[in-house]
Amino acid sequence: PSCAAYVELHAHSCFSFLDGASWPEELVAQAAQLGLRGLALTDHDNLHGAWDLTLAAEENGIQAIIGAEVTLEDASHLTLLVASPAGYRNLCRLLSRAYQVHGKDTPLVEREWLFELNEGLIVLSGCRDSELVRLSDPSVASSSHSAAMELATAYRAIFGDRYYIELQHHDVFGDTERVAALASLAEQLGIETVATNNVHYHVRTRHRLNDVLVAVRHRQTLD
Repeated sequence: PSCAAYVELHAHSCFSFLDGASWPEELVAQAAQLGLRGLALTDHDNLHGAWDLTLAAEENGIQAIIGAEVTLEDASHLTLLVASPAGYRNLCRLLSRAYQVHGKDTPLVEREWLFELNEGLIVLSGCRDSELVRLSDPSVASSSHSAAMELATAYRAIFGDRYYIELQHHDVFGDTERVAALASLAEQLGIETVATNNVHYHVRTRHRLNDVLVAVRHRQTLD
């Protein structure tokens, strides 16, 4: 089936260590087979797969979008995409500073740095572990609609139309309510939304390897 109208903007490869279960080349080949026009690679806190992504995308005739899912000071996640050479330089600077200041085990991007080095970057509000979801999720007792609006407004003030609210639905408990709350917030503030899949492997059968990797990361058994 063709998915020519869709571009995946949130995908993890094996360079999201102990989390992603496919090589960048495998993700690109599957995207091309599905008819996608492009693919963003957003590995956790690094750009290790960017070169492999770029070469594979050229070979398969689709657009490569370089990005990363960064971890902020409060351990929440944020999706950053490169829109220009300046954006690539700034993303490299942000990641380098995260490792230099906070260490290789917990590289954290401080929001102040992001706002300072914002040129050429597109921001998606993030997955279930994002600050915006935590603040707006109706199933969480500590959620705050006003705080979520304040946060989204702050990002829009810096990034303008380069800030999008990210919607993900995986038929996981609470997804419907989360997506509805985020969509309502976006409508109230006049912010565009994007749908992403938070991909961690290129074919279903690879979920078995993904389960093993996640179990190792959490030091749990497969059971």
